Amino acid sequence: MSYIYKTGRIELYEQIKRQAHFVKGKVLDIGAGSFSRYQNLFCYDEYIKIDVVPGRNVDVVGKIEKIPFTDETFDSIVCTQVLGDVYNLHEAFDEMYRVLKPNGIILLTESLFDPLHDEPHDFFRFTKHSLKRLAEDAGFKVKILEQRGGYWSIMAQFKARYWIERLHANNKWFVRIFSFGLKLLGSWAIFLDRHDDSHANRMFTHGYILIAQKHA
Repeated sequence: MSYIYKTGRIELYEQIKRQAHFVKGKVLDIGAGSFSRYQNLFCYDEYIKIDVVPGRNVDVVGKIEKIPFTDETFDSIVCTQVLGDVYNLHEAFDEMYRVLKPNGIILLTESLFDPLHDEPHDFFRFTKHSLKRLAEDAGFKVKILEQRGGYWSIMAQFKARYWIERLHANNKWFVRIFSFGLKLLGSWAIFLDRHDDSHANRMFTHGYILIAQKHA
């Protein structure tokens, strides 16, 4: 499968990169997947990857609702684009809180606007209010809750995702040309978002990054 430019992925990477300095010490990456997208952004002493599916990139097989580590094991948790596929959200947050050391940090990202995926396990989309409430209910103190992108980049993302699926473009001969066209469209959309500070634009977002801390 070939890489195809998507504004959502570009903005997600840049957002995590901006906040990567919060992640340090012994780190647990929950839902690490088949390859490490963001590990290179963090400074850490130890980096452990967990996922529900075994693979070469996975150190431990397990679920976020029942993390197979003892209390207060980790300094930081990274959890990117995972919670939408988790049905028992309160259990997930409670478990992250449990395995963090006092003053430990979670760096978590999720989506608000996103097509269906990973069916039938695609359960939720998140507003900033739901993420804040879930974190605080588990005992976390929210440090940063920042949205990602706006109306223009969302529209570019939707067009990209639609035509990728409609044309089955990932494995077609024109994939590089197609990706270049989406990059031009997406770059222009990101530029428009950065210069559109209207309330209307702020009502739309790909999703959010949450940085929260366990109490001492």
